[in-house]
Amino acid sequence: MANRPISIKGIDNQGNLILSDNGKTNVDPGDTVTWLIKPKSGVAEITGVVYGSGVNVFGSGPSRVGNSNNWRGTVDPKIPRGSEEKYDINFKRNGSNTVEIHDPKIMVNT
Repeated sequence: MANRPISIKGIDNQGNLILSDNGKTNVDPGDTVTWLIKPKSGVAEITGVVYGSGVNVFGSGPSRVGNSNNWRGTVDPKIPRGSEEKYDINFKRNGSNTVEIHDPKIMVNT
């Protein structure tokens, strides 16, 4: 059971997050997924990581890690292989109170 870190590196010209995995995360059942905001990314905080559509792959979370700006969720250890979820990262830019949404994908390896 591995940790699958996703670094938020920035925001592109269309307002989409620039993610270290290009918005497509491959996981195995029982893996942990951690979202990390990189310095100078332009992202002030993640306000939520929420289910969008498909199969909800998380057995617990995602939720904020303590008082940090990082979030973590654990993939259900009994999730069928080949499952796929589109989810939303709700975030605020530096200097803004507006919540924006980015919609990446998590796929459970077959």
